[in-house]
Amino acid sequence: HARSWGEAHPEIVTCADAFWWRPGSKWEDRFASEPGSGQLNPLNPNTYNVVRNVVKDVTSLFPESLYHAGGDEVVPHCWESDPTIREFLSKGGNVSQLLQAFVDATYPYILSRNKSAVVYWEDILLSATVTVAGLPKETTILQTWNNGPNNTKRITSAGYRAIVSSTDFYYLDCGHGTFLGNDSRYDRQTEDQEDPLEPFNYRGGQAGSWCGPFKTWQRIYDYDITYGLNKEEVELVLGGEVALWSEQADATVLDGRVWPRASAMAEALWSGNRGKDGTKRYADASDRLNEWRYRMVGRGILAEPMQPLWCLHNPGMCNLDQ
Repeated sequence: HARSWGEAHPEIVTCADAFWWRPGSKWEDRFASEPGSGQLNPLNPNTYNVVRNVVKDVTSLFPESLYHAGGDEVVPHCWESDPTIREFLSKGGNVSQLLQAFVDATYPYILSRNKSAVVYWEDILLSATVTVAGLPKETTILQTWNNGPNNTKRITSAGYRAIVSSTDFYYLDCGHGTFLGNDSRYDRQTEDQEDPLEPFNYRGGQAGSWCGPFKTWQRIYDYDITYGLNKEEVELVLGGEVALWSEQADATVLDGRVWPRASAMAEALWSGNRGKDGTKRYADASDRLNEWRYRMVGRGILAEPMQPLWCLHNPGMCNLDQ
């Protein structure tokens, strides 16, 4: 996700402006997981000058003890398109060594900026294609976004602290189709007969949303982020974070996409989503969050409606089960 860096420093970005996934090519031969293409070049010395300057500026502005250094969705083919990197690979190097070199060069500098830990996306440990070894557990935190509770388990069982942002529960941008254009799959007037095993517009299809369906407040509220973990692993889970990516979101829809769903996550993590008897509290949470949503609207926050106004005036009457 470094295409924009190439505007100022084109020499440090590989595969900039390559069409992200050429028609007819395999997924593993893509240049990026979405438009537009571009990754920082670990073999260009100026990459590290630019990165250090950015880190210096950001850490000067934000005094928090943690620094998120990314590391997700590294696409090998983008690096392999660069002549210098191809020469490195021809001599026995591999793409994981490239990422390792980048992390080894930037990790200590980030910590030196008065940070107690560096946060990376889970890919840096769990990716099937490009990973890094030897990250110190004391100063590394991994943020999980794939594969629900399973990846949280993999991170904590390896001894790392975790921040949970599962796409299955906490991605607020899911369920709005896709931003990709020129897609003939939408032009189907009847059932998805071309590919009946993978419905697109009908029978549960996600209409191009890679992480659909839409994550309702109920789905968010009921997520147990320590599900399946033992006692030691639970202690390594720092908390959770909802995510709203901006491919299809800007200031015009920001309030409604975030609220009140983020409030559901906040209550579940701060107060718990279970009562004293251990049962889930989603029944009374519905009325409570609905009232909270109207309070936000009264304060000028354009939070998305949860229920008709009638439900607010008749608590419990809009439940599925009494």
